[in-house]
Amino acid sequence: MRQRHIILIALTLLIAAALLWWFRPWSPYSPSVMVNLFHPDHRVENFRHMERVFPYRTLQAADTPYQFPRQPGTLPQHFTYDGRTVEVSEFMRRTETTGLLVLRDGAIRVEEYFLGANEHDRFTSWSMAKTVVATLIAIAHKDGHIPSLQAPVSEYVPELAGRAWGDVTIHNLLLMASGIAFDELYDVAFSDIKMLFYRVFLLGNSVHGTIADLPAGTAQGERLHYISPNTQILGWVLENAVGRPVSEYAQSALWQPLGMEKDAIWSLDQSGTELAFCCLNATLRDYAKLGLLYLQQGQWQGQQVLPENWVREATQRNEPWLAAGNGYSERGYGYHLWIPAEADQEYFFNGVWGQSIWVSEKERVVVVKTSVDPEFRPHTAEMIAFMRAVSAWQ
Repeated sequence: MRQRHIILIALTLLIAAALLWWFRPWSPYSPSVMVNLFHPDHRVENFRHMERVFPYRTLQAADTPYQFPRQPGTLPQHFTYDGRTVEVSEFMRRTETTGLLVLRDGAIRVEEYFLGANEHDRFTSWSMAKTVVATLIAIAHKDGHIPSLQAPVSEYVPELAGRAWGDVTIHNLLLMASGIAFDELYDVAFSDIKMLFYRVFLLGNSVHGTIADLPAGTAQGERLHYISPNTQILGWVLENAVGRPVSEYAQSALWQPLGMEKDAIWSLDQSGTELAFCCLNATLRDYAKLGLLYLQQGQWQGQQVLPENWVREATQRNEPWLAAGNGYSERGYGYHLWIPAEADQEYFFNGVWGQSIWVSEKERVVVVKTSVDPEFRPHTAEMIAFMRAVSAWQ
């Protein structure tokens, strides 16, 4: 009888401990909240209120915010994709668009919000943050914090010396060609990327500790293999090179010079490290400024923010294994930028669930589209057709 009571008490304590861990009443960030991040009933709201889901660090609005001029315009009513005519309004609904902003010649032509969103909302970037990290690497390179992109990771992160990451060059990280073994499969329950999310988001493990011992799979610099840990390691390199957290460097290197209008936030793991591979949150207008910086070849109001040749080197690669068809039929890759097939001075930032900053140098257009689209992957080629139609519309 006594043994039964002991077992009952032990089980009760275990259940209580599990419930405490799940709900964490001492913290606003608990597995009970994080597990609902992608739930159909919550994701629209979550994607513009990530401060409710993860801890974060704030990037403050610029001391002198820059406001775009406005020249009101319209969207095309239709575009052509795969031999058929698609209604723009239907495409916007089907891809669960939350915001759309079109710049032409540096002026806002279209700015629209959907699904309850408004101009003050911070929309989560998902992997568009990868391009922001690469942009910060470019600025650190220009400013002398990272003299050579051919330097190995271990030069800036000595903790990784002797591990697979240690000899990988910054250049090959930028090209998603580290050779590290990792699968980025979002539709497989226990893929490497899903396990990364579980360990960091639910179990509270540090993101750096989670990826530090990933093994080499192939030689570096030989093939495009898009994986989020490449960007997280770039963030680690950047933090050590500049001596500041990623978001603090972004504050001084991008948010102030570009005159960002609103505070942004960068989501953190439980140890206070930026989730560099995914989780910047900003307004449409401030995302548009990042696109315009690239459109202007790294210049902003007379200041050369990026290295002079960075945009060309980032978007016009000669490596055949980076061209469209090497893993992605509709797009190729550069320095953390996507290049559409048969590109005509076009490239884009891109994140899961349908986040994009599109740049058309030829048409002098930047388009920002945020979405909550569970079918984002099969919609990618159609999204490119949509962006081209919007860019060409006068």
